[in-house]
Amino acid sequence: MLPDAHVSLSSVLPGPRVASVTTTQGGVTVQERAERGERAERREQTALRIVEAAGIVIDRKGYTAASIPEIQDVANVSRGTVYHHFASKEELGDAVLARQASFFEQVAKNAATGAPPALWLQALIEISHQYTASILNDPVLRAAVRLSIEPGPYQTAESYAGPLSAVTAVLDSARQAGELQDHVDPGEAARTLVGCYSGVQLLAMAMVERDTLHQQVSAMWSLIMPGLARPDVLAQLSLDPPHS
Repeated sequence: MLPDAHVSLSSVLPGPRVASVTTTQGGVTVQERAERGERAERREQTALRIVEAAGIVIDRKGYTAASIPEIQDVANVSRGTVYHHFASKEELGDAVLARQASFFEQVAKNAATGAPPALWLQALIEISHQYTASILNDPVLRAAVRLSIEPGPYQTAESYAGPLSAVTAVLDSARQAGELQDHVDPGEAARTLVGCYSGVQLLAMAMVERDTLHQQVSAMWSLIMPGLARPDVLAQLSLDPPHS
């Protein structure tokens, strides 16, 4: 007999008796573990679909005008399903902002522990275009931007903590690499950069010009980067999106 195995004999029927063996772990059968995993995956997919729907509605209407009934319609789930995963609209807003926070946490982690790029300032430019591409394609990230910049419960310092921390980390690395001009303070420069980028976003949203967002971000860098980079570093930088 297999160790830690559950054995059940078939009912007495004509013909030989057959033993069915199902391995268990901690008293739970493999089949039960698989079924639990499938249910957990379905719950995760449903929650993700609700967050995606919230992103679409918030991006379209803003947080205040977004309603749970419209979000549930876009997600194609019941009201009970929405509230099973998210107790309130505020929790949905938190989940939307969490995706933005995850993006910038990875940026900060790469700056702290990843392989150093040839130029940290070039990496910062590419991160800005990468984020721009992400928000153009991801309604949840677009909604996170809208939550951060429009008046409401999410226009707080906490909403900007992730971007500020990530940009400061990259600029700190640029300073250590000797890429910044002597007068540049990474923390203060990060506040200016995040504020300028948010302004570019806000203007693009107001003028319905998101299709030109990469161009506007490049224009922002053309004005700001000469005040950050040493002249020899500035001469090496490309301000346009990668592969453009």
